[in-house]
Amino acid sequence: MRGQITRGILALLLATSLLLVPIRADDEEGVIDDDEYADVQRAHLIVRKFVKDELVVQGKNVTVEIDIYNSGLSTADAVKFQDVLPAEASLVEGSLEADLGKVSIGSHVKHSYVIVFNTGSVEVTLPTALVTYVSDSETNEVTEGASTAMALYVMTPVQQLQRYALQAGAYASLGFARTPSDWRNLAIIIGVVSSLLGGNWVVKKVQASNVNRKRAAALRELEKSD
Repeated sequence: MRGQITRGILALLLATSLLLVPIRADDEEGVIDDDEYADVQRAHLIVRKFVKDELVVQGKNVTVEIDIYNSGLSTADAVKFQDVLPAEASLVEGSLEADLGKVSIGSHVKHSYVIVFNTGSVEVTLPTALVTYVSDSETNEVTEGASTAMALYVMTPVQQLQRYALQAGAYASLGFARTPSDWRNLAIIIGVVSSLLGGNWVVKKVQASNVNRKRAAALRELEKSD
């Protein structure tokens, strides 16, 4: 009898402990860890680097634009920008370094410079630019961020003329010929049709000539009989 009572008490204690564990876990989930949310009040800069067209031309100026946006909950101080050029490009106007001062919450700051590509018919990637700033004014902690990168194709002037010709051809052909292979196929079709039409014209010309020759021969025979 005592054994049954002891087993019953143990079972009751076990069930009670199982019920208490989830309640304790839920309570712990509701506690906010200060370390986990320590960065909420800091500045956070998002840096976008781009040019307007992914196709650029060798020897022509290209404007590189930098857009810096503060998505954090604090003003970014002492914002500094630094960039590098790909090996195929040279700086024409502007600067690859800039002190941009402060960027307030939810605002943008922009910077731009002009480059020229010295090599054509190549794929080039604009490298990422670096931005440093004070993200927390209370601790003066300096944060470093990187911009996006962008892939470009640098055309030669001859390739640009070919591109314009293809665009004009696509317009003239009502969109049927957009690439060199399309024009090649169209030229083959035109050649075949022209050959068929030309062959048909030659056949009709020969037939008409034969008819005229027979008619002339018949007239001569009539004249002899007269």
